[in-house]
Amino acid sequence: MHVWVVPLDDPDKKRRRELAHRAQGRVLGAYLRVTPATLAYERGPGGKPRLHGDQLQFNLSHSERLALLAVTRALPVGVDVQAPHPAVSKPWFAKRICTPREYEHWLSDPRPEHLLRLWARKEAVLKARGQGSYVAVSDLDVLDDEVEGGWRCLDVALPQEPGYHAAVAVQLELAPTSPADPSVVVRRFDWS
Repeated sequence: MHVWVVPLDDPDKKRRRELAHRAQGRVLGAYLRVTPATLAYERGPGGKPRLHGDQLQFNLSHSERLALLAVTRALPVGVDVQAPHPAVSKPWFAKRICTPREYEHWLSDPRPEHLLRLWARKEAVLKARGQGSYVAVSDLDVLDDEVEGGWRCLDVALPQEPGYHAAVAVQLELAPTSPADPSVVVRRFDWS
């Protein structure tokens, strides 16, 4: 599983979104050895984007000046990145996104970065499932790497991006030839 880190060095939010999608096209085109303009996208269940007629799986997330693109050969995948956010220092935010077990765990060390990590993990799993925002995040427990339904959720280290938290999720039970513990290879996208 590859996770591409894409810098979005533009002050305009709309332009950053466009840059993230442009990088997605370039990366997916490189995997398939085609030009980005020839890629045909469609929507799967829950509106999750996918490539028409190809098993290559991908998912894109962007937050502030950073995007992540997760790519696998056949496993459903979801990725999420979260920039520092003022709401994560508020107890109401923890109550809104946490399961009771996660909330108890957070209370033992109530640092904002712990909530940001949980938020990224929840979004990654929901996006991998193709559920988006159709599920209340407080119903999904992601404290452990093993998540209900045969999903694996892993943190993605971003040492060059202080304050950002990211996670990737894949469904392992769909691919019997896949390793029990998927490896995540982080690559940096080069705009040149």
